[in-house]
Amino acid sequence: MAEPDSEISERRSVHRTQWAAQFAVASELCKRGYEVAFTMGNHPSVDLMVNSPNKTTFSIDVKGLYKRNFWVVKPKKPLRNLFYVFAFVPNDAQNKFFVLTQQQVNEEIEAGIMRARERAIKKGRSGDKAGIFPCVSWTHAEKFEDAWKDLPK
Repeated sequence: MAEPDSEISERRSVHRTQWAAQFAVASELCKRGYEVAFTMGNHPSVDLMVNSPNKTTFSIDVKGLYKRNFWVVKPKKPLRNLFYVFAFVPNDAQNKFFVLTQQQVNEEIEAGIMRARERAIKKGRSGDKAGIFPCVSWTHAEKFEDAWKDLPK
């Protein structure tokens, strides 16, 4: 069988990236003494259900990327003990994890919508469509790299 051409860039499936991200996050949590259960897509807004070493229960919504980009995230109504882990799971480098509270994510989504509205207005367009593609930027997420300490103990 021929060696794959490393010059050809393969687009990775969203499902493959998401599963890689979920398993990577679960692995990191287990190494830190947390107990993790996968929802297997059976919960509308949660990927992992977690018990902390002190038996505090909380949920994690995992968002995965394999190339540096922004994370698409729809704002959610406040849920008790919901956290986000943005996982960067590239083919050829180490994984990176960015741990945020739901409040931090919702605040950044709102700030991003405001920035998009301001840019549109500056360019003479209507700001009405700002927010149709809510996301969290890589730059914002970097502030929370390896912030595992912010999860319940």
